[in-house]
Amino acid sequence: IAVGCCAYALFGDSDNAEMPNLWNETLSPYLGPMPTDVSMKEATEWASPWIEVDTIRDEKERIDMMVEEIASGGVIALYGGRSELGPRALGHRSILADPRKKGLVRFINEFVKKRESFRPFAPSALAEYAGDWFDLGEHAEASGYNVSPYMSITAQVKESKRDLIPAVTHVDGSSRLQTVTPEAEPFYHRLISAFYKATGVPMVLNTSFNTLKSEPIVETPRNAIRSFLSSMGTIEMLVMGDYVIKRKPADIRKLLGEEQKSGLMTRPSFPKRAGSANYKTTFSASLGDGEDLDPVTLVQIPDRPMHNEKDGGWFELLDDLEGQLLGVCDGSVGVSDIMTQFAAMEEEENFEKISEQDQILLENILRRLVRLYEHTLISW
Repeated sequence: IAVGCCAYALFGDSDNAEMPNLWNETLSPYLGPMPTDVSMKEATEWASPWIEVDTIRDEKERIDMMVEEIASGGVIALYGGRSELGPRALGHRSILADPRKKGLVRFINEFVKKRESFRPFAPSALAEYAGDWFDLGEHAEASGYNVSPYMSITAQVKESKRDLIPAVTHVDGSSRLQTVTPEAEPFYHRLISAFYKATGVPMVLNTSFNTLKSEPIVETPRNAIRSFLSSMGTIEMLVMGDYVIKRKPADIRKLLGEEQKSGLMTRPSFPKRAGSANYKTTFSASLGDGEDLDPVTLVQIPDRPMHNEKDGGWFELLDDLEGQLLGVCDGSVGVSDIMTQFAAMEEEENFEKISEQDQILLENILRRLVRLYEHTLISW
């Protein structure tokens, strides 16, 4: 309504013969908030127990890492600059992949975005080469083929090119493309140019950076890291400004204590909850003759990076053992202390000398601790 009122004030008076000249070039879609380096650094520190962060100031080195990951079949997330105004991710809040690999369509839909497998994806293409790959009409050349900077039009992929970019070619041969110029988005243009140099394809698969159900495109650095972690490893890398971020694997040796070359053992790490925990138990009953009720225990830790307010942040625990483990993970006890609470193992016993039954219990405990770590409920 506000925009309409402004337009009416400018153009609605039919007696006004001289219309004001508002702008002489395409309006930038990057009009959202600009994240600061301080906010990005704070977000990486907030999630530091679960992520590995490399600070790479050299832009070419960052781009080379991204191109190598994409060209090898990996999926990456790109976060930087002002967010996009409108419904499309245009390279500032995007998930990127290789348009040559058809199997990525199902992979990204089912495992990254967690939605229907048939949903299509769009290409971000270098504007100067778009006319070689898409039917853009007779007037496209006059604009330097920059016909769709907002990913707002659908064009037919040229028949000779369709087999080369199956991940962004729909079943009817169409594609909703974004054309990218060095003037509008210099970094994104350099990234796609590097991919073109490496593969001969002047475009990348681009979809919005959001991995949780009903979640909009990420906005803040914390949103970006939460969405990245919630992909559970299906997104290999998050590039956020100068930071190249990867998921940190659960280090079992650190948890148990590991032997150094000198023969000495390092002190085991003590697992710790990500914050205060709330629990609730629900029950489900089958329609059969029996009256058995199946209890389901859920936990809520609002301080954990993967906490999702939209569903209340409740996380379903596997069983009572997992709930009990989460309860004792206060940062003051190690695995050996935990084992003495659940098994007949003495505190002085070595893990290599415990009984077969206790060995099975130890493996179950470790599996659950790893699962709790991967979902950012605990760290060590």
